[in-house]
Amino acid sequence: MDYGKQHTSSKSSAVDDRELQNLVQEGIDDAISYVDSEISTERGNALKYYLRQPYGNEVEGRSSVVTGEVAEAVDGALPALMRIFTQSSDSVVFEPVNQGDEGAAESITSVVNHVFSKDNNGHSIMHKWFWDALVQKVGVVKAYWNDSEDTTIEEYNSLTEEELTLLLSDDELSIKSQETNDMVIDTDPVPMMDPATGQQVLDDMGQPVMESGEPLIETLYNVKLNRTVNNSRVKIDNVPPEEFLIDRRATCVNSAGFVAQRSLLTRADLVQMGYDQDIVDGLSTDDDVDLLNSSENAARYADGMSPNLMSTSSDETQQRIQYFECYIDVGNKDGTATKRRVCYASNTILHDEECDYVPFYTICPFPIPHAFYGKSLADRTMDLQLIKSTITRQMLDNLYLTNNSRVGAVEGQVNLDDLLTSTAGGIIRMKNPNALVPLTVQSSAAQSFPMLEYLDNVQAKRTGVSDISQGLDANVLQNVSATAVAAMTTQSQGKIELIARTFADTGVKDLFLGIFHLLCKYQDKERTIQINKEYVPFSPREWDTQYSVSVNVGLGHGNKNERVAMLQMILAKQEQIIQQYAVDNPLVSIKQYRETLGRFINLSGFKDESMFLNDITEEQNQQLIALAQEAGKQPAAEVQAAQAIADAEIQKAQMKAQNDAAALELKAKQIELDSAKAMLELQQDKLQFEKEMALKEIEMATKAEESLGKENQAEMKLVLDAVDKISKINTQV
Repeated sequence: MDYGKQHTSSKSSAVDDRELQNLVQEGIDDAISYVDSEISTERGNALKYYLRQPYGNEVEGRSSVVTGEVAEAVDGALPALMRIFTQSSDSVVFEPVNQGDEGAAESITSVVNHVFSKDNNGHSIMHKWFWDALVQKVGVVKAYWNDSEDTTIEEYNSLTEEELTLLLSDDELSIKSQETNDMVIDTDPVPMMDPATGQQVLDDMGQPVMESGEPLIETLYNVKLNRTVNNSRVKIDNVPPEEFLIDRRATCVNSAGFVAQRSLLTRADLVQMGYDQDIVDGLSTDDDVDLLNSSENAARYADGMSPNLMSTSSDETQQRIQYFECYIDVGNKDGTATKRRVCYASNTILHDEECDYVPFYTICPFPIPHAFYGKSLADRTMDLQLIKSTITRQMLDNLYLTNNSRVGAVEGQVNLDDLLTSTAGGIIRMKNPNALVPLTVQSSAAQSFPMLEYLDNVQAKRTGVSDISQGLDANVLQNVSATAVAAMTTQSQGKIELIARTFADTGVKDLFLGIFHLLCKYQDKERTIQINKEYVPFSPREWDTQYSVSVNVGLGHGNKNERVAMLQMILAKQEQIIQQYAVDNPLVSIKQYRETLGRFINLSGFKDESMFLNDITEEQNQQLIALAQEAGKQPAAEVQAAQAIADAEIQKAQMKAQNDAAALELKAKQIELDSAKAMLELQQDKLQFEKEMALKEIEMATKAEESLGKENQAEMKLVLDAVDKISKINTQV
């Protein structure tokens, strides 16, 4: 953007330059007072807490640890938010207003997303934007048209006039310097002609006599050409929150009567922007302390490495000046107000022009109705971090005292030098064995850990960032049903999804709509960009500015896996409809089926769906429908014959399936019979074995009776029992 170019002020303005200067200064002073009164201090503290800087209440010799609840909440929410907005190749989708605008809306969607993600490194911009909002209440980006040209020198030697003319047909090339050289070119010999007769002169052999042809002189060019490439683009910059100023009565940027960005620029920067050297040299550097001494700047650069303080050169061109780019409502003579862009420094108006938009876009994670500044994740966790830091410090102090407990000593009975020298295996000289009394310190860990766990639960409820939402705590999910896990995950993600929806419906939507309007207003030449590996030309001047915008983010019920499963069900149903009712069915077209496949591929993690699928134009879709209809017009006899063949094949397959099932059933019954037979044989072998064992017992009893002569009645009884057992076995057999 050409900041230094002067524009004619509107004649309808009811204020002169002096009054405009006073209005701008009043707006600046009021906005700075509003921010510095409370907002700046809160944002500075949030930065300190995120960076885990000391609180200022540390005591020497005691624990000074600082826990990281603010950083954990911010760093836990940021990946989920980035994934929601970047998992699709199109972060924002433009919807057509009128019938027939679908193609233009699709083109606008591709171009605007390309400008954001490729021309401006959209991932980095969005990451900083969200981080500022989560830590410092609001995130601010600035989108504007940046006029820029790159000039390079190209050198060409020995060019002919035709070659030079062809080069200069390129609008980007112009002559810087030029030299010419005349080159003599020998021509081929020509027959000698008799001037008297006009006939060829022949030699004695009757052959034409040849003579040298007339030489040709050709002019060659050695040139140096300037190639000037117009790199004018939509430029998107992250604005540090401390540099952003707004009217204290405003609830949003669009309704604010005063919005400004303050920054520190060198005199050389201002001259490069186009401002007059004499005016720049007269600007004062005394008013740069406001920005340098802000709480945010002090916290962000606590190590003293602020870029605003790095220059210590005595070169006046490197002196920094506080520069304001203001957007202010100025009253007109007819009672209306006009938005004006005023560039201001050191009580001097450097630039003044009428404008039709404010280039700043803001987001806030927890907006407060009827107020511009809401609350951040840091605001909701700073008190918890202070409490946990205090408890942790006390626990560590208690642990130190427990591991290095103190003792009581009877004065005069103990060598104090030995007592104060803590050495492993050391000796303490005492006059009395009871001269030392250990002082026991009770551990407080049992009471502290439940409190820390309680504070973690409070933080999870406040922010929506928990171990469950991040998939970190597997223990908590043990012995829990899948439905309960899904419910717990959905509840923990509720606040994150609310933040994402707030970002989408406010700053993100407005930013992409602003990019679209900038392209329509300033992109006056056709440009070619690469989309899905194809080079597509576009001319925003042909677009209609009346398009609505929908933010395409991964919100809604269920997680990513559930959405993938849902898309699989939709794909299956679409395939069933196409197979059953043909391509020309009134429910699902091939183009719609391709779009569903594309969504499935994107949701699976592949941003470039063109790697797997080709685009289907409406013309191709109609051709497929026409082919399907033509195929449906074949003679009925052929259709019936084909149907009969198909029915026969189906019947044949059914009979084969039935035969296979019967064979399997017969085989199963045979296996069952073989198993029963084997069990019966095993039982018979067991009974035969028991019978043989009983006979052996009888034989042994008989031999014992012959040797002892029936004196032992107990043995006789054993024999009788054995006989009885044999009888029972025979009965069973």
